Amino acid sequence: MRSFLDYKAVIFDFDGTLYDNSHIGRALILSRPFSFFYMKAERDTRRNLKGRDIETPQKFKYEYCKRAAKLLGTSPEIFARWYEEKYLKYLERALRKKRFKARERIAEVFAALVSSGKKIALYSDYERIQARALACGVPQEALDLCSGFYSPKDFGCLKPAPRAFLQIAADLSARPKDCLVVGDRDDTDGMGARLTEMDFVQIKTKKPKDVLHFSHPIMDWNDFADAVLRGEPLKA
Repeated sequence: MRSFLDYKAVIFDFDGTLYDNSHIGRALILSRPFSFFYMKAERDTRRNLKGRDIETPQKFKYEYCKRAAKLLGTSPEIFARWYEEKYLKYLERALRKKRFKARERIAEVFAALVSSGKKIALYSDYERIQARALACGVPQEALDLCSGFYSPKDFGCLKPAPRAFLQIAADLSARPKDCLVVGDRDDTDGMGARLTEMDFVQIKTKKPKDVLHFSHPIMDWNDFADAVLRGEPLKA
């Protein structure tokens, strides 16, 4: 693969990449056991909509809430209120626990990329990225270096739908082939990169993730950080 110097933009996944999210589902359930069925419906619905492009954020929200509500036997409006007023706050609180502490040297890595002329974006399948990043300890100085924060709320689709990746590249004034995607999941981050001819680096987590293609580098975060800071080429 190419050197970091060859890319114009880097798109970072958040959950699992900038912190290790292994077993966060269990942590959420243990902290709010009475919300178990709501949380299960949320996860099942998100899994079933993976890769779906529903054209607009409004249409996506309607379809997402309708499907989750059907699993719960409630109304889409009630589920939407639970998700927006409670679930996202549960996520933030969970991320304050030590086990989900942000990766080391994030600010240094971002600063090195930006100082070499690259733009950075964060892309997550969940909203409130900046608040959740601060909750797990990502420095504000690192977030200040980002050119954009993206979620289904911006596009109306879930990874690996290619439209979102292409729009982020356009926002960063970069051609897709000049973009690098950094994420922990090959079936979402990696697939989205391949569908748009972007390069991909997969970050290891404590709970191993499936690998669909072995043509990309699979690295510990610390090895990735070392490669960026030293200006070394990526190795598949």
